[in-house]
Amino acid sequence: MKTTNKDQLIESILSMADRLFRQLLPTVPEELLTLDATLPQLKIMLMLYFRGSLRMSDIASELNVTLPTATVLVDKLVEKDFITRETQIDDRRVVLCKLSEKGQKAILGIWDSAAVRCRILLKSMDEEKLESFVDVLGNMLNSAPELEKQAAQLLKQYRKA
Repeated sequence: MKTTNKDQLIESILSMADRLFRQLLPTVPEELLTLDATLPQLKIMLMLYFRGSLRMSDIASELNVTLPTATVLVDKLVEKDFITRETQIDDRRVVLCKLSEKGQKAILGIWDSAAVRCRILLKSMDEEKLESFVDVLGNMLNSAPELEKQAAQLLKQYRKA
């Protein structure tokens, strides 16, 4: 397959983004280090943060683990008050997991830490470059809904490989 200039530009952008993230996050934020959660538990919290309430079967499927394994992970998060469980009024068999207020604050703390680092970097740029950056990000966001399904399919293929 022939590599086009567009493909080369995309690879350059991804390479620069990788370098940028490594510069911005040279150390693990304290908010993440002090969070009383394992990596799989953190993944669950992030899923709930981004996607909202989820059924236990959805959590197990996303993590590619069995339902009992997901239940143990969620149980620990409930004990630590990071997650709450709620039953559906119309079907009490359906139990939804969602972030508690403490869970929301924990994830927002991690996000805020990253935002501080990004803000420092962005303040070093001149206004014209920032305006161009806003345009580029706006275009990416406008394209995102159309490409979401394609990205989900690619991620599924990537996970299987």
